[in-house]
Amino acid sequence: MNLFYKQRKNIHTKHMMRYLKYVFNDHFLLVMLIAMGGFGLYYSEFVKSLTPEFFLGRPFVIIIWSMSLLIGKIATLLKEPDMIFLLPKERQMTTYLKESFKGSIILPFGMILLISGITMPLLVATSNIEFSDFYMLVINLWLLKLAHLLIQIQGLYLNTKKITRIEESILLLLTIVSLIVNLYVVPWAGAICSFLFVIVCYQQTKKSLNENPLDWEKSIRLERKRLKKIYSFINLFTDVPGLQADIKRRAYLDVFLNKIKKEQRQTYTYLYARVFLRGTEYSGLVIRLTVIGGLILFFSDQLILNAIISVLFVYLIGFQLLPIYNEFDYMLMTQLYPIKKEQKLNAVENLIRKILMGVITIFSVVILIKLQDKVGGLLIIGLMIIEGIVFTKLYAPRRLKKLDKSLI
Repeated sequence: MNLFYKQRKNIHTKHMMRYLKYVFNDHFLLVMLIAMGGFGLYYSEFVKSLTPEFFLGRPFVIIIWSMSLLIGKIATLLKEPDMIFLLPKERQMTTYLKESFKGSIILPFGMILLISGITMPLLVATSNIEFSDFYMLVINLWLLKLAHLLIQIQGLYLNTKKITRIEESILLLLTIVSLIVNLYVVPWAGAICSFLFVIVCYQQTKKSLNENPLDWEKSIRLERKRLKKIYSFINLFTDVPGLQADIKRRAYLDVFLNKIKKEQRQTYTYLYARVFLRGTEYSGLVIRLTVIGGLILFFSDQLILNAIISVLFVYLIGFQLLPIYNEFDYMLMTQLYPIKKEQKLNAVENLIRKILMGVITIFSVVILIKLQDKVGGLLIIGLMIIEGIVFTKLYAPRRLKKLDKSLI
């Protein structure tokens, strides 16, 4: 079963790598580079201004570290056919799950190390904690995450619901207590308690694996749910076959649809507005990028950085909306509509223009509130407006014509 898991993991890794090249594209890396630079500059200045009298430092770190323990689930890589074809090998699934446990440790351990490293300067500036205590603090978090993953393994088996709930409650309490003890009393004390709890979870997990049958349906359902979250993120950058976006009624948004006249030349205007408002693929993307851009602008008081972030995010939002042009190409009825291609093109341009103007308005409010240089803020707003006009009038039409398969 060790070899079987490694083969399946290799296939899964190759499958993920095909999508990662679209996720970590030039646009994404550029945004991340600028965002990290802006955050690093603001964070360093913020830490320098802190003193030990800032009592919110340690509670804030406790919350961040507790949330970091939620990163990472057990990656079993199980599929629906396994319920039938691997059933005769159920007793050997213990070995398979041990390998999946080892493979599931890398990502959360790495993220915990990264988050701890970022928050450590804040902790040192506001408490008596030293940088030399970093290793013991990270070890404690790693032990807590090990216990969390062991409990997840137990939950994949039948007749373990009660014991896993008890262990989850103990883990929650232990996380809070150990972090408080580490940051307020002795940095190494919490790790001892966490280590003892890991031993208890390990023994209980070992017992469950040997005595209880595997809950195949639950295991496959949890793995499918885990993969869906990953694919939903990837779907922000490229199409993922088999992944369907959620459609919601959203009756409170009908006020925008009702403003569109029910006439032939407004057919595509209505269709594109409807798919944007009721779907989650494009509206969710716009909301996420707007929130991220707005937060960066709010926490930055650098004029040049704000100008770059504003222009960059307006472009990214507009660029990510362009694929909506082909949203209805799979529908045969739209090919039969007695409507000119120009109306379809104009409908997409109008939708993108309205969305960009809304985003520009939000960014403008944040800039005017945050920046002390109001003249510079007005220049940034003017720059965004010009960019929005150029994007919708010059850039978008050319890109949309390339997307139109019938014109290629």
